[in-house]
Amino acid sequence: MTDHPATQSVDEILNRAELGGFRRLLYAAGALLMAMEGYDAFVVSNLAPFIIGSFDEPIAAMAFVFMAQSTGMAVGFYTIPLLADIKGRRGIILIGAAAFAILTLLSTLPGSLTQFAVIRFLTFVAFGGTMPNIVALVAEYMPEERRGKLLLWLFIAQGLGASAAGLIGPSFVAWHSWQLAFWFGGGALLLAIPFLYVYLPESCRYLLVNRPDDPRIGQLLGRIDPDFVPRPGTRFVTSEKPVSGSSLTALFRDGRAPLTLLLWLASAMLLCSVQTLTAWLPSFLHVLAGIEAATATRMMSLSAIGAILGPLLLTFLISRMDMARALTITLVLSFLAMSSLVVVERFHALGWIAGICFGLLVVGSVAGLNAFVASSYPTAMRSTGIGLAGGLGRITSIVGPGFAGAMLAAQWSPAVIYASVAAPLLIAGLATGFIAIFGLAPRPEEDSGAPPAR
Repeated sequence: MTDHPATQSVDEILNRAELGGFRRLLYAAGALLMAMEGYDAFVVSNLAPFIIGSFDEPIAAMAFVFMAQSTGMAVGFYTIPLLADIKGRRGIILIGAAAFAILTLLSTLPGSLTQFAVIRFLTFVAFGGTMPNIVALVAEYMPEERRGKLLLWLFIAQGLGASAAGLIGPSFVAWHSWQLAFWFGGGALLLAIPFLYVYLPESCRYLLVNRPDDPRIGQLLGRIDPDFVPRPGTRFVTSEKPVSGSSLTALFRDGRAPLTLLLWLASAMLLCSVQTLTAWLPSFLHVLAGIEAATATRMMSLSAIGAILGPLLLTFLISRMDMARALTITLVLSFLAMSSLVVVERFHALGWIAGICFGLLVVGSVAGLNAFVASSYPTAMRSTGIGLAGGLGRITSIVGPGFAGAMLAAQWSPAVIYASVAAPLLIAGLATGFIAIFGLAPRPEEDSGAPPAR
């Protein structure tokens, strides 16, 4: 057993490449939670034609629900992560996940579209507050050199959960009703809460930055490295510099302002387009291309295949270039692919390819950008950085689904609708391109405690 000095670097233990059982279990718990929340978050868009039919409303009226969800997510992103940077990650995650599960179950009860939209608003407040903290918690336990790739796969778990909603959702409708899909998702997440309570720790880095004398620091490091036994009075240190002032203003200090603004622009544009496509793509394929509703939903579910291939593509790219350049490539390709959806009207079989491309390029870009944002800030502001970038994206995603619904109701041409929905992807690609061209992504030696952008 190693004899340790009275001063111990937390970074030395956390940055060891081997994850070990404790960190693998933590990562699995985070991925499970992301997948379950991904399912529950996107089950509405995948079953929109069936849900709206039960309320005897036109399909364009679903825009009200999608806007309510995006508004709720924006509220969650902007408020709860700020609290988590002060109070800690673990409790916020557990409370938020439980609330999200219960509200998903309650989504089966409304008797009107307005009531349904109100419950989905509250559901997404919980989701918007939970997701950034899951990412921050996992990021703060992962080795620095592998953090970007591991976070990328974490977001893919969320994408796979969303794709599962499209894959099995129509089967639930065929067996019983659309409500069964909500009972399944909300119930599964609620049953997972005890597992998360047992295996989800508080962030070791958060404790060190905010409560340096907390005895849990040594206990957590001992679970990561069984050979580590701290002496009484051991002082734990980190290379991260303390952040003065609020975590919000820190996003713009020390030369971070240009990076923060460009990340916000990229997130705003990408999530606007993604939320619109996620909400409306099955309906677009049904209404604009004349594809049967259940078939269109299953076409969308093939994004699961793309979501598996997406991280492989990004991993290949970031092994040859930095994350900003890799994202620029996938975002431009996303724009080209989604703009070309108009041809599905003539060749229905291309709808299956469209589903794969959505997962491969669009969902993959979301995962990559979220991982990039998480890798761009140190512990003291990480949840806030993730939350505000995502929150701004949720504000723009309120506009996107509403505008798409208006275009659909006005019977605009498919070419104009698809080009309008895809245009923000190109703007997001330009934002990440500027980050790459001007070298704005942080490096460890430039921003102590910030993980690399690769």
